[in-house]
Amino acid sequence: MTRRLVTQVEDSRMGGFAAAMVTGHQAFLAPDLVEDMRDSGLAHILSISGLHMAIVGGFAFFACRGALALIPVIALRYPIKKLAAGVGMVAVALYLALSGAPAPAIRAAVVAWVAFGAILFDSLRALAIAALIVLLLMPEAVLEPGFQMSFCATAALLALAEVSRNPIRELDVPWWVRGWQGMWHGLKVSVLASTVAGLATTPFGVFYFSRAQMYGLISNLLEAPITGFVVMPALAVGTVLSATPLGTPVLWVAQQGLSVIAAIAGFVADLPGAVLTVAAPPNLALALSTAGVLWMCLIRGQMRWVGLLAALAVIYLPREAAPDFWLDAEGSNAAIRVDGTAYSLRPTVRQYGYQLWLKHYALSDAPLRSAQDYVCKSYVCLPAATAPYRLGFAFGRKAPKPEQIEALCQSADLIVLRSQVIEWPGVCARVNRITASDFERLGAMELTRTKSKDWHIKAAQPLRGRRPWTKG
Repeated sequence: MTRRLVTQVEDSRMGGFAAAMVTGHQAFLAPDLVEDMRDSGLAHILSISGLHMAIVGGFAFFACRGALALIPVIALRYPIKKLAAGVGMVAVALYLALSGAPAPAIRAAVVAWVAFGAILFDSLRALAIAALIVLLLMPEAVLEPGFQMSFCATAALLALAEVSRNPIRELDVPWWVRGWQGMWHGLKVSVLASTVAGLATTPFGVFYFSRAQMYGLISNLLEAPITGFVVMPALAVGTVLSATPLGTPVLWVAQQGLSVIAAIAGFVADLPGAVLTVAAPPNLALALSTAGVLWMCLIRGQMRWVGLLAALAVIYLPREAAPDFWLDAEGSNAAIRVDGTAYSLRPTVRQYGYQLWLKHYALSDAPLRSAQDYVCKSYVCLPAATAPYRLGFAFGRKAPKPEQIEALCQSADLIVLRSQVIEWPGVCARVNRITASDFERLGAMELTRTKSKDWHIKAAQPLRGRRPWTKG
């Protein structure tokens, strides 16, 4: 299905976008499009989530209910709302199977099933029931950012619905007045819903991803009607008809909507200050912020605002100071911090961990400093006179030659080797060393030079703990 959508949509770039929206497979997405979607706060529509399940299930529900209402024999004798809810549950199940049932889709499907079940059994405890079902199916989900963000956002929207009141409307007004009032009411609801959901998920975005999309409200307000009324219905119908010639014009409509969404994402992502990168707060901040958000959702009256102080913990709690060095878990790469910037000694090797390290401490990449501060040859990097610290590195799997080891020990106070050296020259007697055995025991490391000129090491393996699947 993914390949068919990619090939049938005329614009291959939008074809990958369409496939991600329908099946959740993101292999055909253009990297620049993914980056724009992230920076604009629209990345949530790229994975099968509550938005997709709500549109698919809701489309099936309202279409079935509307069709049954046109048949008086059925509408007057049977509970067509409950029948439509059953059809919505089946549509959600089929969509879940089509998506390959990834974890976010399962969570969204459970919430949708419980919501339709509330119609069938006249129960409104949907959110709590859905959370219990998800935790029974996947207990580990409680530690995943997606679970935390989804349910906190949903709880915040339910709290908003609880305090909101529908405006009083006149019974007999001209159609254009009613339309004008409906438009402004819809805009107000959209702004409030997007703002509340965005604020409820911001603590998790800051904690896990060290970034906040400053204009996410704008992009979501512009994108939501296009996705809900054009793209998803067209993709649903076009996917069903994709094996026939009738699917081509419907998918063309979806392509136009996706092009508009991509343009919105690019426009918002290019705005000045679209993404705010912040250093990750301590673990306590997430616990306090989550408790604060839940307090504001569950407590009624003016006392709910007491939770705001805790909810803002991710902003005011002090951050951990950035270390001076980062070492890859296998010793194949290293990074050095210089004030608020950092650079990697091997810019093409093991960059994922390096980029995560930069984001965690809100550091900017300064790749040109690498050639200035270090002289690298044959996997061996010696510090130059401009290097802020006297560190030497040997990134090869084989032990360096004796003359290379001597050069490292003569030019550095600390040397890092990916390999294991059996015999050390006498010149290395007073030089600190980190070798392959240390990486096997400690994993990735962060080093900080103390005032007493010693090295403080923070290692990953001791923090992970000893498990049957871990080394050491």
